[in-house]
Amino acid sequence: MKLPKYAIDNHQFTLMIFIMLLVAGVSSYFTMPRTENPSMVVSAGTVSVIYPGASPGDLEELVAIPIEEAVNELDDIKRVETIIRDGFVSISAEFEFGTDPKEKYNDLVTKVDDIKGDLPDEIYALHTTRWSTTDVNIIQLAVTSSTAEYYELEDAALKLKKDLERVNGILRVDVFAAPSREVVISLDLEKMTLMNISIDMVENAIKSSNANIPGGMIDIGNRTFAVNTSGSYSGLEQIRNTVINSHQGQLIYLSSIADVAFDYESTKYMARYNGVPAVFVAAGQKDKVNIFDIMDQVYPLIEKNKKELNDNIELHMVLDQSVFVGDRVNVFLSNLIQGIVLVGLLILLALGFKPALIVIMAIPLAFLTGLGFVDMSGFGLEQVSIAGLVVALGLLVDNSIVVVENINRFLRNGYSPREAAWLGTRQIGWPVTAATV
Repeated sequence: MKLPKYAIDNHQFTLMIFIMLLVAGVSSYFTMPRTENPSMVVSAGTVSVIYPGASPGDLEELVAIPIEEAVNELDDIKRVETIIRDGFVSISAEFEFGTDPKEKYNDLVTKVDDIKGDLPDEIYALHTTRWSTTDVNIIQLAVTSSTAEYYELEDAALKLKKDLERVNGILRVDVFAAPSREVVISLDLEKMTLMNISIDMVENAIKSSNANIPGGMIDIGNRTFAVNTSGSYSGLEQIRNTVINSHQGQLIYLSSIADVAFDYESTKYMARYNGVPAVFVAAGQKDKVNIFDIMDQVYPLIEKNKKELNDNIELHMVLDQSVFVGDRVNVFLSNLIQGIVLVGLLILLALGFKPALIVIMAIPLAFLTGLGFVDMSGFGLEQVSIAGLVVALGLLVDNSIVVVENINRFLRNGYSPREAAWLGTRQIGWPVTAATV
């Protein structure tokens, strides 16, 4: 049987296209982004409120209901869900599918900002978060010590934060669980009574001494000088030397009626890593960036910061998402190799060497070609696309066996290898394509 002329003419063109796709696939495998999750933003947001000491009943009346009423005024609301725990409220608002996620999130933030003045002043924190599959931390580090002060841990964490923010591909870096330092003034009420000093007098004296007030300008000929007041406090000694009042002709300083020292704000929560006090540093990645490229820059920074820490402070890696991503990629490659070996062995026993060789070559070539299309479509290697490739592996094996068996049928009927390949593939190509799609 003579093949149609276009079957021969198109052979070189088809081969050239296939080689181009194969090269693109190989290149894509090494360059395409690798992340934990696909990039997807949902039209939804969550309002989280921390109100220490409040009961669920108080939270519902004072916090949840006002926010729910404000959120329900927005257009295209699909559902609003509220979760209340002791001292905590979470209100999630989901909008109709197809709406602009950025616009709806901005509307939600605006509504919450409008009613902040109506909420209790004792609220410790109020955050609005947009739903996104990529808005997760790829690394989390713990700065720990059982003997160092919290401000020392925070200084080490802030230095690490500055280093990480310079890494290409890092979206943001946050420091958690570092209590702020504050000045604690412990008044001696007995002395204050004897000197006829009230708490209001102490408060007003400190406020006035800690104020930055412009002093105006002085014009001297053709030159002008700015006049600066003493300004805000720069140390504990200045606070101790604040003049509060006078008694029996003597100035009364704050140090005469109070103890002034540094301390930490009231602890709302405590962080521990392996039972040791810790300050956490967490970083998220930008969209469509290879997580392994980021970590190649992060690891040297971590080692550098470890060497610069004091002997009583340690730095630990708590979470490294690249490990999970690498495991998933390795599982996919393992499944691919196992599939090639098992299918090749079975076809070798059932159909012979040549059909087995064709299938063994077809599987990796088809996958590499497919990766080229995945990359060109703007997707990367993550758990969803890898799961899809694993499922496609089964379809590819089935299709290869069916096509090769049909080609063998034509060979057994006396056709040449070229004729059998053309006719066998053409006869069953569209049914196989339709079944796969």
